[in-house]
Amino acid sequence: MARPATPASWLIAAALILIGAARAPPAPQTTFISPSGEPFRPSQGGAPPFETWFARLDARHEGRIDRSAFEADATAFFHRLDANGDGVIDGFEISAYEKAIAPELTQQTDSGQSQRAYVALLNEPEPVSGADLSLDLRITAAEWKAATDRRFDVLDVRKTGFLDHDALVARLPKPDAPRKGKPDVEQGSPR
Repeated sequence: MARPATPASWLIAAALILIGAARAPPAPQTTFISPSGEPFRPSQGGAPPFETWFARLDARHEGRIDRSAFEADATAFFHRLDANGDGVIDGFEISAYEKAIAPELTQQTDSGQSQRAYVALLNEPEPVSGADLSLDLRITAAEWKAATDRRFDVLDVRKTGFLDHDALVARLPKPDAPRKGKPDVEQGSPR
C-alpha cells in the first residue's frame, strides 16, 4: 500500500517542476515571422516555429547564425517573393505576400482593429515592405541586401558577427504581449 503524500513531498515536487520550467522555457507555439518576413507556422508534433527557422540557418549546429547564413536565407526568400524573376519585388508581389504568404501580418479582429497573430525578433510591422528604402513600392536586390544587413546588425547586439540562439530566444515576445516602442528597424531609413 502506498503511503499518503506529505506536505513536504508536495513542496519538493512543486519546486522540481518550477526549476524544470525555469531552465527550459517553451518557445511560443504561434507563427514566427523571420527577420526577412518568412512565416514559420506551428506543426503538429514538430519543433516550435522559431526553432525550425533557427535550425535551418544553423547548419553546423553551433547554436549561432553567422552573417553569411542569414544573408543566404534572406536572399532565398527574396527569390521566392520575386514571382516573375525580374530581380525586383513589386507592388503586386508585396500584395501577394501579405495576402497569401503571410496573412498573419494583416489580421484584424471583428471590430476592425489590428491583431498580432505572430511573434518576431524585430518590431517591424511588415518586413518585406520595410526593405523598400526608396519608398517606391519596388524592392530591388540591393535594397533587400541593405535591409538584411541592417537587420543582422540590430540583432547582433554584442557585435560578435553571430546571432546567438539564447540571445534571440530572449528577444521573442510572449505571444499575447504587445510590442512597445518604436520599430527596431525603421522602414525606409537605413541605420
